[in-house]
Amino acid sequence: MKHINLKLVSATLLAVLLLGVFPVTAFAATPKDLVVGNNYTLESGKILNNDLLVLGGNVDLQKDSIETGSVIIFGGNCTAAGTINGDLVVLGGTINLASTFVLQGNLTSAGGSVNRAPGAQINGQVNTNISGPSVILPGGVRFPVINATYNPAVKVAGYFVGLILWSLVAMLLAMFLPNPLTRTYQTEISEPLISGGLGCLTIIIVPIVLVLLAITICLSPVALLGAFVLAAAWAYGLIAMGLEVGRRISLMFKHEWHPAISAGVGTLVLMAILTGLQTFLPCIGWIPMFVAGIVGLGAVLLTQFGRKPYVSGTRRPAVSSSEILPPAGGSDLNPPANQ
Repeated sequence: MKHINLKLVSATLLAVLLLGVFPVTAFAATPKDLVVGNNYTLESGKILNNDLLVLGGNVDLQKDSIETGSVIIFGGNCTAAGTINGDLVVLGGTINLASTFVLQGNLTSAGGSVNRAPGAQINGQVNTNISGPSVILPGGVRFPVINATYNPAVKVAGYFVGLILWSLVAMLLAMFLPNPLTRTYQTEISEPLISGGLGCLTIIIVPIVLVLLAITICLSPVALLGAFVLAAAWAYGLIAMGLEVGRRISLMFKHEWHPAISAGVGTLVLMAILTGLQTFLPCIGWIPMFVAGIVGLGAVLLTQFGRKPYVSGTRRPAVSSSEILPPAGGSDLNPPANQ
């Protein structure tokens, strides 16, 4: 049964990843032009009328082949001898351009090199000097962190990497802190107004205090520590929500998953929705993320990172039989003996 569950979880995780991270409208491409973990070859004389996105694979555009859209490659190499009417974007790989290659759009390369043969035509701009910090994923795939507003493909790449990191952190926390995460989520559901109010008040006051602390040289390390704790609490509250989302997804499949798997899948789904709205609808898409974040932050503070359950002051604890008041006329100090 455990092997079946793992296969089911793997299939679910992959399906959510493909549907949530790479929406068709974002690339104006059909699913057949999305290649994950494999190589792609456009043979000589063939025409591809859609954009091509390749993750973790190499691309070979043979002589006399025509790509009417753009080619975007993450973590792979590109060998091109045909024609691309759109842009060519390669992050974390080498570009080899033959003398027969023609590019009508722009060439963007980061984290790799460009080998351009004499005669290769590029009618757009060439951007190969993008530098900065990078993210290294398992397997040695390197994704440079560059300005996401430069190209939509870069924005999607950051979205993809962010989802993976959220899911991995959630699985790690759920392995060691399943009960604290559960207490945090229970508070988020039972007291959303109190949690949201406290979270909103925290993100208004605490940054001001941190800025005042950062002004002084002696207390600047305290400001850095406070900023880290605030960010950790924000993320912790969202992951607590993700754990419950994963549990409910497991109920849909009528299987009880390990908390780590539930947290990983649930956080992936939750953040795919929240960050997806924030990425592709920047005007209003930040609102769901903000609301979920402040509710989660407030619940984390109320439960002290899930260390103890939160009991509202308006809720009276259950009264035991030993605490029942004596009947009228009886003495509080000497209650009547049980008959």
